[in-house]
Amino acid sequence: MNRSKRSDVFPSTSLPVPPGTVAVATRWWHPLRGPMDCPAHPLLAAHARQAGFTVDARPWEKAAVNGDDRGPVGTTVVAVSYERPEGGHRGIALAARSEDGAAVAFVHRQIESWQAVLRTRRVLYVSEETPLSEASPEGSPRPGHTSTPHAQGPWAPTTWTSGGLHTPASHPHTPAAPHHPTPSLSRPHLSSVPPQGMRAQRAAWLPCGCPAASACPSAAAAERSLHRSLARGDEVVIVGAPVAGTGGGWLRRRPAGTVKRVVSEAEAEKLTVLDPERLSFVVTPGAVVSGATAILRVLRRRFPRLRGQHPWEWCYTTDDLDTAVGSVLGQSDALLVTGNGDSPLVRTALARAARSGLRVREVTSLDRLRPQDVDAATITVLHTPAPDHTGGAPDHREEGTGRDVSRVLDGLGPTGHICRTVRSTPLPSDFKCPPLISNA
Repeated sequence: MNRSKRSDVFPSTSLPVPPGTVAVATRWWHPLRGPMDCPAHPLLAAHARQAGFTVDARPWEKAAVNGDDRGPVGTTVVAVSYERPEGGHRGIALAARSEDGAAVAFVHRQIESWQAVLRTRRVLYVSEETPLSEASPEGSPRPGHTSTPHAQGPWAPTTWTSGGLHTPASHPHTPAAPHHPTPSLSRPHLSSVPPQGMRAQRAAWLPCGCPAASACPSAAAAERSLHRSLARGDEVVIVGAPVAGTGGGWLRRRPAGTVKRVVSEAEAEKLTVLDPERLSFVVTPGAVVSGATAILRVLRRRFPRLRGQHPWEWCYTTDDLDTAVGSVLGQSDALLVTGNGDSPLVRTALARAARSGLRVREVTSLDRLRPQDVDAATITVLHTPAPDHTGGAPDHREEGTGRDVSRVLDGLGPTGHICRTVRSTPLPSDFKCPPLISNA
């Protein structure tokens, strides 16, 4: 891409800009390269407003940068453009009144700073594919139904297509995609950010990490198992620590007996019990299953008569999120967290990034996105809207931040958008595995 990058400064007699104003091109016409698509224009507009300028963001007429040079030059246009792999060109362009020294200096600095980070890049996302079965009161299964964690329900799966993330039923608040003369086959639509950290009831989480609108019964199952074990006279050890951001509060009734908690293999090695023959366990709802099983491996070695909750009752939501987040962050040079919300997904990502030293930037608005934040070959973007405590419509400006970041990155170099989903699904007990196929 760098070989095709071209910087230009154009005098213009046909693009009037008032004093104190920065004109931002949403589309424009290059004298040699022709029509220019400008997906990054919201970023430039946000920084211009933050700097105190009035912003005039709109498509420029073809003559704006192609005047006949008759009359005094009133406007300075600063631009950079590059070729797209699929054909055509993209770029960014700002204009200021030539006599307005502060505005002209600003547009020069902006174009130079963003020009330095134009590059080909990958953008990775993590999508939560949690079913939204109808939940009965108290989150327990409906009579006559055998509900299991992550049982199939009427959830609307999202799939990644060549045009971006596609959800069969469009959200009523999703704005229409912007008009561009030649849409890119590799560019996601405006709704390209996967529904990360949000579902039907915004930022409301069950203790296991599933959205509140799901019918996951794992927390109720864990509590039943705990009380059942105590009723037969066992000590109970609660295994694992819930991922930060999960619902919590899964024990609704005070335990009548001895209950201990073990959150690491080291603690499992030191655990002391009254009777090794009468020890049971439950897995903490919201714990990462792979971590819990490592603890159970130690407990089973030390207490061979250990009994407890059946694995069928475990919820794998946080385990799936941990796996998906780990896989994308392991390939990433930077993590951008957009939105003002919170979720197990974002908490998991921030904890992993802190352990690995990955560069993290919280982008609550586009003016917080800096050139150094996107100077990377691979970036993970996670978006979580703020919770809606009023029950009303979401804040469109806040929800739009995640979509805008993806669109902006499309305007800062050829970009490939990849959505990662990890989903564990329990199978029926009579499931017959497919025959093994050998290529020998």
